[in-house]
Order: sequence, then C-alpha cells, then structure tokens
Amino acid sequence: MKVYLSGETTVPLKLREVSVPAVVIKGDDVWLNCTYDLEKETLYSIKWHKNNVEFYRYIPADHPPGQKYELDGIHIDLTRSSEGNIYMPTTDVNSEGIYRCEVSSEAPIFRTVRGEREMRIYVNPSTKPQILGTKPHYGIGETVDLTCQSAPSRPAAFLKWLINGLEVEPRSNKLRRPPPVEYPAGLFTSTLELNFPATHEHFIDGKMTVQCEAIISQAHTLRSEEITITNSTRASAATSSDMDTMKDGPKISGGKNEYQVGEIVDVNCTASKSQPPAELHWYINDKEVRPDYLVPRPPIVYTNGEESTVLGLRFEVKSRHFQKSEMRLRCTATLSEVKKMTSEPLEVEIAQQQRSDLHVDQVNAESVHGRSTASGLSILITRSLLISLALLPWL
Repeated sequence: MKVYLSGETTVPLKLREVSVPAVVIKGDDVWLNCTYDLEKETLYSIKWHKNNVEFYRYIPADHPPGQKYELDGIHIDLTRSSEGNIYMPTTDVNSEGIYRCEVSSEAPIFRTVRGEREMRIYVNPSTKPQILGTKPHYGIGETVDLTCQSAPSRPAAFLKWLINGLEVEPRSNKLRRPPPVEYPAGLFTSTLELNFPATHEHFIDGKMTVQCEAIISQAHTLRSEEITITNSTRASAATSSDMDTMKDGPKISGGKNEYQVGEIVDVNCTASKSQPPAELHWYINDKEVRPDYLVPRPPIVYTNGEESTVLGLRFEVKSRHFQKSEMRLRCTATLSEVKKMTSEPLEVEIAQQQRSDLHVDQVNAESVHGRSTASGLSILITRSLLISLALLPWL
C-alpha cells in the first residue's frame, strides 16, 4: 500500500487500513473498507477513487452524507454502505483497478491521508481444455497434429502439452503458441498446437497418452510502505506508526535518515511468510530499479514450510534519483495462486498386423472393440474419461 500525507505533521489523523480484496471472482460481492483514526480532529470527508476517478464520497455535513457517482465496474449498495465502508453486491471485469481512499480533516488543519490497493477480477474456465484435430487412426511416421484450446477465462490460461506424463518443453519445435484471443466481455481463450511424427519411441507397452493442461496463475501484488527521502532528511510520511495495520505487505528495513549524493543506500525488503514464496520488486520514484541495484538475500524459512523472501537494494545516490528534492523508495510483493485443469487424456495404441478382437479399455467408460482390417501398423485413438486432479478446486 502507498501512503501519502499532507499538512502539518503534528496532527494525529492516521490512516489505519485500506482493505480491498486482491483477487475477486467475477460476480462475487466485495467490501471496500477504509479505517482511520481522527483522535481529536473533526472529519471533513472520505473519498474513494478507482484508477484516479472518484466514485464515492462521504461528507458528514451533506444530506445525505454518502453519495455515489456512476463508473463502469462500480456497483454500490448505499443502504449497506457507511462512512468509509462500501458494499458492492456484485463485480464485473470493469471492477478491476487501483482503489484509493482519501480521508480529510476539517479546518483549520486540512490534513489528508491516502492509501491504495489493487483489485483484480478473475474468471475461471467453465470446462476442461479441449483437444481438437484428432483422427481415428495414425500410421507410424504420420504427423500427429493436435490443438489444445482453453475455455474462456481471465486472465488467459497458460497451456502445456504432456506426452506420456512428460511435459513437452515450452521451446520445443513441436509447439506453436498463437496469441490469446480476447472477447468483448474481457475474457481470453488460449490455444497451443502440437505437431510431431509418431514413432515407436512414443509408445510404452504399446500405448501413448497425450494430455493438455491449462494453468491460471492468480497473482496479486502487495505494496510496502513508501519511503520518501530528501537530500537533507528522511521524511516522516510513511512509517510503521502511521500505518499500524500494513501487516500483510512487505517491510523495508535498514538505511539512514539522511542521504547525500555519492552516499550508498543499502536497504532490505522482506515479504510476509507464504507458500509459494512471494516475488519481490524494488521501485525508485515509481520506476522499477535496474537489476544491478538488486542484492539477493537468503530467504527466511519457517518450520511449517512457508518462506519470507528477502531482496536487498544497494546503489550509489545520484542527483538524478531526486525529483523536486525527493526520492521515493517502494517495494512490492507478488503472490501467486496456481490453478490447473487437465484435459481428458488421449490414449493411443498400436494395433499389430493380424491381431484380432482388438480391445481398448477406457476408464469409467464402456469398452471399445474393433477388428484389425489393414496390414502394417496403425494407431487407434480413444478417449479416456480419466480426469487428472487439479491442484485446487475450480469455483
């Protein structure tokens, strides 16, 4: 979360928390919560923005105090919303964006605190990926030309092929990956083509199994406090005392209160514990830093298997790092939740010459019987109803 403060630093107005769900399944309801501490000050207004466009404000002196403004993706129930807490009974793909809450105190202080969070909208595929282009028979040496197609989703699914349980290398010349197709509803369909000549080596005990897997990585980003440094003193704009509840975001440690051109900044960013571990990124003045500024650190490993990623930032201060005599440092942690969905496997058998009453078993399906009618070798493709278990259940 980024926190900004303006006005006199002696005023006790504090932004405690801006709570916005990082990942939301399309159609789900959400709460947007903005918690603050006025202490002895008087509230003037609370305003909510999405992508820098205001959609809600609460001013106690107005009648009614809460007002909403039409904006794509914003669906507010005013009867259940109060002050800085907003209830949206539904969401759509346009609900995705950066949400910012601003809390302002009354005169004569006119102090404002702001915090923001990102919300991403996901749509899971409604069905398993499909395999297209199959034929009843293939001869040895004949080209197997298949296409895997995912059901519409958001974001686009990443597809991969498996032959006999082994993944086909993503850079293999057997694969062709066209760009995802986007639909007007904001959903994407992915395709991955597989093309190779069938050989005896592809068969284990006379069978070859081909499957396609669709992967959705539901990544969301947590932002650290933002440190503002001048060339004379370190600003007090974003400290742990100002933001008591930034417990889920990464933490910045180390450094000094004052930097001059030519001095070395040496700080660390530590993510909250998670599994899989978070991916960290450093930013200077909202621009991601150069790779040579980064210092990898050993992660903190906990007894339950979770880890806290640690990433150092070390660089010599240059005059270009200051904008209007300020340099802002920020760290983000990206967490990914991977979901998988696997197609029905295609089981490929070799039918030997003069073999009669060929029998192909299908899991959870009726047996298919056939008789060899051609000389030489052929490949009979059947569909199995065996469904590989997904890593996580689909909603």
